[in-house]
Amino acid sequence: MAVVLLVLLVSVPGIVLTAARLVRARRSTAIRVPASAVLPPEVIRRTAGWRWAGLVGGLAAAGVAARSGALGRGLLLAAPVFAVCLLVGVVVGETTVRPAGGRTRIAAVEVRRVRDYVPRHLAQAVIAALGLLLGLLAVTTATGTTDDLGRSGRAVLLQCSPTLRQSAGPWPGSFYSFPLAVTVAAGLVAAAASLRFVVRRPRAGADSAAVAADEALRKRAGETITSACGILVAIPLAGCCLVTGVSLLLLSCRPTWLTVLAWAILAFVPTALALISWSAAVLLSPSRGSSLLLLPGT
Repeated sequence: MAVVLLVLLVSVPGIVLTAARLVRARRSTAIRVPASAVLPPEVIRRTAGWRWAGLVGGLAAAGVAARSGALGRGLLLAAPVFAVCLLVGVVVGETTVRPAGGRTRIAAVEVRRVRDYVPRHLAQAVIAALGLLLGLLAVTTATGTTDDLGRSGRAVLLQCSPTLRQSAGPWPGSFYSFPLAVTVAAGLVAAAASLRFVVRRPRAGADSAAVAADEALRKRAGETITSACGILVAIPLAGCCLVTGVSLLLLSCRPTWLTVLAWAILAFVPTALALISWSAAVLLSPSRGSSLLLLPGT
């Protein structure tokens, strides 16, 4: 796992630069909501404040998780922990939105769907990455074996000849895949709950301007949830692909097809890093039609 940490640390500057470029590109094309369409300031402050509280708290929790796990497990779980904290912040912020008060209230009959508030292309990329991660973990869990200290699923064993066997590790078998799967599943459940709150919560106002701003607020929440899921999935995918490919290449007696497979798995690392950059850009930049709803107090 030390190799994974080194590569990810080297990749951080590239991720940050790519995300910054995407942020600038999104800001240059963002359509600002007219001031007359902005919701009451307290609504914006509460939702954005809780969202940023989840982001900052997630970074702190991820740092603690990265330092606390044994043999790299904490580092592997840091990204899912961050995403779960961010999603909790979104949920809490959305639950603070209340319908406008008064003796007389106006309600409209309308159908709101999750797909209306989720960025389609990013969501498709996250689903594809999740499929790759689950498929890879299924294979590595099935092929994992005990390491030299008897820890199950932390090494891979290759029968080179009838009299020679070779092992390599660390390997993302059950030692890593089980806690990772549980944490990612918890993050996906939190994401589903967040989207449910976003879609079902009441309107903060009934007039057309308030409805337009409320729609922008929901879309921003949907983008935050989707980008959190991208980070939730993409960082473990990059780490697992890197560890798997490197471990296979450490098997000196490997056949040619295994070499091809190792490089094919390593080829997904840049793709996962690109998804991380994309998710970070969406998370940190204003969306179309919701740029006034990004920061608390704006």
